Amino acid sequence: MPSLARAGSTASSIQTDQSASALRLFLDITAVPGTGGLYVVLRGYDRISGNAVELTQGGDVVNQIGTYAYEVGLCPDPPFGNLRDAASRSIPYQWDAQVKHLDGSTYTYSLSAEIVL
Repeated sequence: MPSLARAGSTASSIQTDQSASALRLFLDITAVPGTGGLYVVLRGYDRISGNAVELTQGGDVVNQIGTYAYEVGLCPDPPFGNLRDAASRSIPYQWDAQVKHLDGSTYTYSLSAEIVL
């Protein structure tokens, strides 16, 4: 997701990958006008209904300018520093990442993914 000002929770496009073993998401926040903050969750998709289900908690809420990471894979190390969440999960066949807003403020951020095969 490119760097844009966003006023509400926003999901990336749905990704399809049957061979990913781990995933690292990078949230780069460049404007923080509110106090509520942001967090990122990984969502998987039911292949029959197409409904999304949150698979991670999103870790600590962030409300400061900076770059933060979120990891999903089997047996990750505990989160530390700017690594906000480390979930022990397999990567679903279809997934997206949703940046959740905790207030109505307009935050400017980008979100990128690093996939480990």
